Amino acid sequence: MRRPAGKGDGARRAGRLVGCLVTTSLVLAACGGGGGTPQASSKAGTPNPDGVLRFGVDLNDGFSNDFDPGTGTNDCSFEELSQIYSSITDEPGGTEGNNEILPGVAQSWQISGSTLTLHIRPDIEFSDGEPVTASAVMQSIEHVRTSPLRTSLLAIVSMDPTNATTLVIQLKQPPTPGDLLLAFSFIDGMVMAPSSIASAATKPVGAGPFVLKSYQPGAEIALVANKNYWDKSAYKLGGVDFVQLTEGPQQIGALIAGAVDMIELMPEDYATAKADSNIGIAVTPSYQYMLMQLRENSPPFNNPGVRAALEYAVNRAEINKIVLKGLGQPAYQPFPSTSPGYNPTVGNKYTYQPAKAKAMLSQAGYPHGVGFDLVFPAGVAEYQSAAEIMKAELAPAGFNVSITQVPPADILTDVYENKEANAVLIENSSNGPDLANNFESSYEGTGFVSQALGSFNASVTTLVKKASYSISASFQGPYMQQASAIVMSQGLEIPIAFIPEIVAYNKIRVGGNVVAPIGICKANLAGIYIKK
Repeated sequence: MRRPAGKGDGARRAGRLVGCLVTTSLVLAACGGGGGTPQASSKAGTPNPDGVLRFGVDLNDGFSNDFDPGTGTNDCSFEELSQIYSSITDEPGGTEGNNEILPGVAQSWQISGSTLTLHIRPDIEFSDGEPVTASAVMQSIEHVRTSPLRTSLLAIVSMDPTNATTLVIQLKQPPTPGDLLLAFSFIDGMVMAPSSIASAATKPVGAGPFVLKSYQPGAEIALVANKNYWDKSAYKLGGVDFVQLTEGPQQIGALIAGAVDMIELMPEDYATAKADSNIGIAVTPSYQYMLMQLRENSPPFNNPGVRAALEYAVNRAEINKIVLKGLGQPAYQPFPSTSPGYNPTVGNKYTYQPAKAKAMLSQAGYPHGVGFDLVFPAGVAEYQSAAEIMKAELAPAGFNVSITQVPPADILTDVYENKEANAVLIENSSNGPDLANNFESSYEGTGFVSQALGSFNASVTTLVKKASYSISASFQGPYMQQASAIVMSQGLEIPIAFIPEIVAYNKIRVGGNVVAPIGICKANLAGIYIKK
């Protein structure tokens, strides 16, 4: 998980249930009949080169009022910042984002032992005409790594721009260049014009497809096309306005009314969008999932037997059907069947078996059952629905659950820092091909979640370290299969459901191929346009 819950991507704007997660062909089958596809193509129309897309987002919850990647405090700002700044590497749109990292500002890279060499694209410019060089990339990393949120950059020991297009990075031992290459596709790798760093909070200058035109806090971020962008053919919009739209039913209402052109669609609004012939829907599977994290350094979850019993006490299929409207897939392990990390031996072993869970609970020393407190982010229907269903499901297994809502902004402080509650309903963000990143924060000794919840696991850590040498999902897969078996058998976490990323848009106004991006707090605007 890139960041702990409560701030940034874990909070998912208003605390959206598990962000937007994963599925397989089950999702595509469920979504297929209503225009929901991984890549939705709108009816052809003549592109308007000056057309401005109005994207409805909850800026109040998802933007940190700071355009500086090194000082911003909300990871959901990535959605807007990634339009202004290009990152060192890039996650492709659509399902490809599950399996690979693409070149960004760095057109290629080499790994040799603990040395990572980046080859910067020649003849690339910032929006102000300043050249993007290896030195500029180094200065950006040096600035961004001052943020306490950019822990991935702590792996860097030294940097040397040997020429204008080559940056040699020395890494700590044991080296994990794969993990760093993934982080470089995020805020951690955003490249800033050196001359703008001091004023970037309000006057950002990057090498992304758009430039900041104006900002009205809590209302709108207006961007215009960057005339100096190195890959102009990929973007056909004259600009994009990120418009304040509080998360909830008002988002789909605004889209239908024509107040905005595009939104990220919540599962509960899928049927409404599907019923409107003017609304297009794009769906992309990813590797994200909803889960229950447990406080493993205090009763009752310091007892491995109690945790193991809990795996059989959750009806994952029911939650997928009711909460996610059948759009998702039950998560019987931390990786879906389409992932190289999926363990076929574990398979769907952990189905809902309350009688078995109750017997295991008795063997663990709780013949009369056990109670615990479950916290979930307030203000989102899916979280509340999932928590209430789980409370009912767990009762026959001998678990007496007290559920409590906490404002998303307070989860980090209340749960992880102040040690309140025994468990939290949260999401694990997609990490694309860096499968091992799923487990780093939770099970490594230095991980934020591990330290907060006491979930360090030496066996999982060893597997994570081995896997993290490469960014290849196929390389990491066998290690993560072993790790998944350990996680499930010891009840280290309770995976619940994978769900898709869904984008809805106005087919009358928007043309081109609309692709829902992998992961939360992202907007994939390449290849789309406003019709004349």
